[in-house]
Amino acid sequence: MVELSRPALAGLIVLALVALWTLYGVYVSMSVPEAQYEILEELENNVVVRSYPEEIWAQTTARNQNEAFGPLFRYISGDNDKSEKIEMTAPVVTKSAGEGILMAFVMPERFDSDNVPRPSSNEVEIEVVAPRTLAVIRFSWYMTEDKYENNLDLLKKTLDARGISTSGDPLMMQYDDPWTPPFLRRNEVALEVKV
Repeated sequence: MVELSRPALAGLIVLALVALWTLYGVYVSMSVPEAQYEILEELENNVVVRSYPEEIWAQTTARNQNEAFGPLFRYISGDNDKSEKIEMTAPVVTKSAGEGILMAFVMPERFDSDNVPRPSSNEVEIEVVAPRTLAVIRFSWYMTEDKYENNLDLLKKTLDARGISTSGDPLMMQYDDPWTPPFLRRNEVALEVKV
């Protein structure tokens, strides 16, 4: 039997842990339902134009993402008029809102404006988002301020070069939980396209 040195053994352990972490990330990304859309056009620089149907959002406004996440998570965990647990979907959508941010969870497709549970907390509200067309740029790793700004700039330049006009504030869309490996993470920055 071959005996491994300590550095070799440590390397194998690290490799095994990275493999498990990667498998976890793949499993989670495949098990969380995603908001539906139709791809209308694929442009340069990994930019895609998509058509989205009407969506129901549970949303809140807070100073930062950590403060916004709590009320929304409590809502889907049963803090609503039906005490119903609601499955998590992807993406989590955020955008600037004055001095803070607006964060939204997209409700599963089985809900409409009539049957979606009403929040028990006044921190969360239900919003019906009309069908819209979004231009989206996708990237991996963590959603840092630099990554956000660089991808938003590239998205704008790509759309400008094609003569595509947009309106409204940019959206950040994050598809993965905090434990997903950074190289498997799916982040997007989106702008609404004027049609």
